[in-house]
Amino acid sequence: MKKSMKIFLGVAGVLALIGICFICLSIYAKKEINTPKFELPEMKQTEFCPLPKTKEEAFDLVSKSFEAAASADDVEITRHTDINTTEGEKALPFSDADNAVVSRVLENAQGAVAELYPNDEGVIANKLESSLSLGFTKADVTDFTAEKGYVDDTGAEVDDGLYHITLTLKPESIDTKAMTESDVKKSIEKELSPILNVSSLDVAPEGFTADFNVNYYSGKIIHAEIKRSVKIKATVDFVGDYKALSESTAQLEIPYNTNEITDFFNYGIHFTERQLAVQKNDMQALPLEVNVNEETTKDDYKLSFEVSENGLLEIDADGVMTVKNTKEEPLTVKATLEYDGHTYTDSLIVYATELEVKTDEPTGN
Repeated sequence: MKKSMKIFLGVAGVLALIGICFICLSIYAKKEINTPKFELPEMKQTEFCPLPKTKEEAFDLVSKSFEAAASADDVEITRHTDINTTEGEKALPFSDADNAVVSRVLENAQGAVAELYPNDEGVIANKLESSLSLGFTKADVTDFTAEKGYVDDTGAEVDDGLYHITLTLKPESIDTKAMTESDVKKSIEKELSPILNVSSLDVAPEGFTADFNVNYYSGKIIHAEIKRSVKIKATVDFVGDYKALSESTAQLEIPYNTNEITDFFNYGIHFTERQLAVQKNDMQALPLEVNVNEETTKDDYKLSFEVSENGLLEIDADGVMTVKNTKEEPLTVKATLEYDGHTYTDSLIVYATELEVKTDEPTGN
């Protein structure tokens, strides 16, 4: 056989093989496209507390959740207050060198002043030495924002199971009188005393906001940040070795920002997904969080599960689910936690389906 004929037959064979592969891929792709896949249905808004639409609704949701947590015997509180005297416009009427000294003293004073505010780590709410309080009323709210989930760095919307609520409040509702009559004023004067004598001190409110994260399934508060911004106005003069720096009495204006941060750890159980699709013979751990004190062992609590219909799902004591059979209607898995004199429950909708489960998007909230 001539060489040219061999080359021709070789090329023809390769082309035929490619054609067969293309036909097979086309048949497979068509089959995949036409094969019905199970998709989780959209959850109804009625299954969780509604997103606030007015500032009054936002306040009501936040205050109800906050007050419930503040009086609870099964919520651990961690809180502290950040102090900042550098963010904002300052009026220091001395020379640049003198102002630098004053600024350095103020920055060093931030930690000492912060110690005057409540500082708690994992304390049961109703056992706090200093009780929790919002520090404002519904009438103080001037504006609000409320979002379900958040937008990440890529611009994608992330549903984290939380409402992110921000309240803008009247600055004049800050209790400046309590501040000037408290140990905070004395501490500020003490921190300044090595270089400055404070003959008078006043506080002018400038800004007041409060940020909250609330679980929209349970209605429980998870996190709070209450930010107050004031301007401290003080009449001062230099003392001691610094007196030669300035012979005149001066008026200082110093920004004073506080951020009271509180985290709420709610005992109980929580399904991190509200619905789940599985197939026969699947075995997987339920998407369940058990929230108990970190020193608690398994002997200190009891965890149990109940399925709305017998014979379809088998769940062991550790929350591992095995799918025994399928059914067209959804099933409900109820988890129960008995801990420290309390009983907690949460539910998960499970679709045990014969269809292939669509997996190219999350099956969570």
